[in-house]
Amino acid sequence: MAFATIVKEFTFDAAHRLEGHCGHCKNIHGHTYKLLVGVYGEIQNQPGSTNDGMVLDFDALKQVVNTEIINKLDHQFINEILPFQPTVENIAVWMVRVLRRAGLQLKFVRVYETPTSYVEIEERDVPVE
Repeated sequence: MAFATIVKEFTFDAAHRLEGHCGHCKNIHGHTYKLLVGVYGEIQNQPGSTNDGMVLDFDALKQVVNTEIINKLDHQFINEILPFQPTVENIAVWMVRVLRRAGLQLKFVRVYETPTSYVEIEERDVPVE
């Protein structure tokens, strides 16, 4: 048996502000976020199955992430949606929890706030609620 991590990339645009922050991020501003979702699992060996040779079909992964994350955050002021200080770190933790509840066998999420700044969180580092 062999295992692999498959990774799918997504983008969304959203605005936020960091309450109480002393820098520029205290003001409302926007980002084009890039999200990478890594799903880990056994490569299925089921001849004749539509998922033979896969960990998970990329389209199935896309559907879950779009439904649970992208469609909720894209083109939104995320301070009004998320019940916490919307730092990229907190957003990534929230994403891990949401995708875990959706049944994905996550390995990590990586969220780019800018083209040169990102946070990566492994699923194992986020406590179960």
